[in-house]
Amino acid sequence: MSPRALLSTVTTALLVLVAVFAGVGTGQAATSTQQTFLTFYGWYDNTPPGGDISYPQIHDTAGGVGTYADPITFATSTSELKAGTKVWVPRVRKYFIMEDSCQECGADWSGNGPNGGPGLWHLDLWLGGQGGNAMNAIDCEDALTHYNADNTPTLEPVVIDPPSTEPYDSTPIFNTSTGACYGGAQPNTTIGQYRNGSNSLCLEGSTSGAQLKTAACTGGAAQKFTFHGAFLVLNNLCAAMSGSNVVLQTCTGGPQQQWSINPNGTISDIQTGKKCVRVSGTNVVAGSCSGAQSQWAFTSASPNDFSVSVNPTSGTVAAGGSTTAAVSTAVTAGSGQPVALAATGLPSGATATFSPASVTAGSGATVTFAAPAGTAAGIYPVTINATGGSGVHTASYSLTVTGSGGNPGTPSLLSQGKTATASSTESSAYAAAKAFDGNLTSTRWASEEGVDAEWLRVDLGATASISQVKLTWEAAYGKSYSIETSANGSTWTPIYTTTTGNGATDDLTGLSGTGRYVRISTKARGTAYGYSLYEFQVYGTTS
Repeated sequence: MSPRALLSTVTTALLVLVAVFAGVGTGQAATSTQQTFLTFYGWYDNTPPGGDISYPQIHDTAGGVGTYADPITFATSTSELKAGTKVWVPRVRKYFIMEDSCQECGADWSGNGPNGGPGLWHLDLWLGGQGGNAMNAIDCEDALTHYNADNTPTLEPVVIDPPSTEPYDSTPIFNTSTGACYGGAQPNTTIGQYRNGSNSLCLEGSTSGAQLKTAACTGGAAQKFTFHGAFLVLNNLCAAMSGSNVVLQTCTGGPQQQWSINPNGTISDIQTGKKCVRVSGTNVVAGSCSGAQSQWAFTSASPNDFSVSVNPTSGTVAAGGSTTAAVSTAVTAGSGQPVALAATGLPSGATATFSPASVTAGSGATVTFAAPAGTAAGIYPVTINATGGSGVHTASYSLTVTGSGGNPGTPSLLSQGKTATASSTESSAYAAAKAFDGNLTSTRWASEEGVDAEWLRVDLGATASISQVKLTWEAAYGKSYSIETSANGSTWTPIYTTTTGNGATDDLTGLSGTGRYVRISTKARGTAYGYSLYEFQVYGTTS
C-alpha cells in the first residue's frame, strides 16, 4: 500500500513543504477534469516493499503499461475515487486505474491532512521499479513531484473516467534498465547542516556503522549532509535505522534508509511515518516524532543562494511551431553562482532550448518551446529546473499545444487568447478575457453576484465546426446552462443544454455545431454567488 509520506526536499531555512489543491466530486460516471496534486510511489517504498495493492481490479499486484486496456495502478482514498476508476494523466499521457490505498491522500480528502483539506485531490501514481536501482527509482518519484516557485505543490489537470481515445505514450515512467526518469526529470538536491531544536547542536556523522550524533555546529564536512529523493547522505553513506539507532550504512535504497523531510521540521521514516530522527542526549535515534528533540532546522552549506522565475507563466504553440518565454534568476543570499537551466514535463517529442543554457545567478535567459507536427493537443505542466551549487530551484510553466500540425481535420483548441465579452463582471480583476488566457488555476472570469441569467462569449475570429467545450469552474458554478453558437453574434443556436450541472470541470464532448461565436448562457446558479470560470475552452476545426 502506498505510504505516501511524501519524498520532500529541503529548499528553505526550514524544510520543504507539501501542501495541495482543492477539488470536488467523487466516482463520477461522466468524464470530468480535476486540478490535482500528483505524487509517485513504487516497488521500493511501497508498504511493505513490493507490489501489494489494497483493491485489486485488473492486476493482482501493482502494474500496467498505461494503455486504456491495461492502465497503471494508482492509489488514493475510496472517499475520493472508488476502486476501479480510470483516469488519464496528460503529463505522462497514460491511463491509470484506482487499485490501492493512500493514507495521506485520504487525510487530504476527508480532513485536514498533511497537505491541507478537506476536499483536496491527491493521487499517488505507480512507477514500478522492480529490478532497477532503488535509489534511482525513488529519486525519480521525487523528480516527478512538482512544486511551484513558492514551494506550493503544482496542480495539474487529470481526466476522470476518460474516453478510450486519449493519446498514449509508451515511454516508461521509470526505466528499470537504464535508470532514466520520464522526461529526463532530475531529483531536487540540497546540501547543508541540520540543527536540532532541543540542544541547538548539529547532526554529525563519521564512518560506516557509526551512530549519528549531534555536536557543536561548525559547518564542517562531517555535518554537510546531502538530501535527495528520500536519502540523507554523508560521505556516500546513507543514514539508516538500525534497531532504535540511526547509523551510516552503505547506500542500498532499502526501507530503513528512506526518509521524508516534513513541513513541521521532522525527519520521519517513509515506511510507517511514525518514527523520527531525534536526539537522546547527544546521540541520534529513531523514535517519537513529538517534542523539540525531533525538530531540525536546515541551513544550506553554501552562503550563496538564488531563485528562478519564468515570464509569462504560460504560452500557446501550434503543433509544428514554437513559442518563447523569459527565464530570470535572482541572488537571494551571498553572490551570484553558475546556474544550469533545463526543463521537464514536456509532451513527447517537444523541446525546450535555453539561450544561454547556463547563466550566473542574477541574469536571465530565453527559453524556446518547440512542438513538432503531430504533438497531441493539450495543456502540459512544464517545470523549469535551475541547478546551482546551493541546490535546485524550480519554476512552473503551462504549455498549451493547439492541434496536430499538418492535419487541418484534427480538432484543436480555438478559443485561447481570443476576444471575449460577458454580460457582467464582478470587477475588472475578473474580466471575460481571464477565462481564455490558458491559466487553469489562478485567473478567472466572475459575474455579478445573485443573478441567474448571465452569458460569456468568445469570438473565434473565423467560422469553425465545434466538437468539444471544456468548462473549468471555480466554486461558483452553473447548475443550468446552455452552450450556444452563432454566425453573427446575435442569433444563437444551442448545441448543449443541462439542468444538472455540479461544478468542477464539465468536459463536453461529441458536440456538433458551427459558428464564429460560442457562448455559455446560464439559467440557474449552483451557489448563492454568481458564476465563475477559470477557463472556457472551445475545440474544433476551421476550414
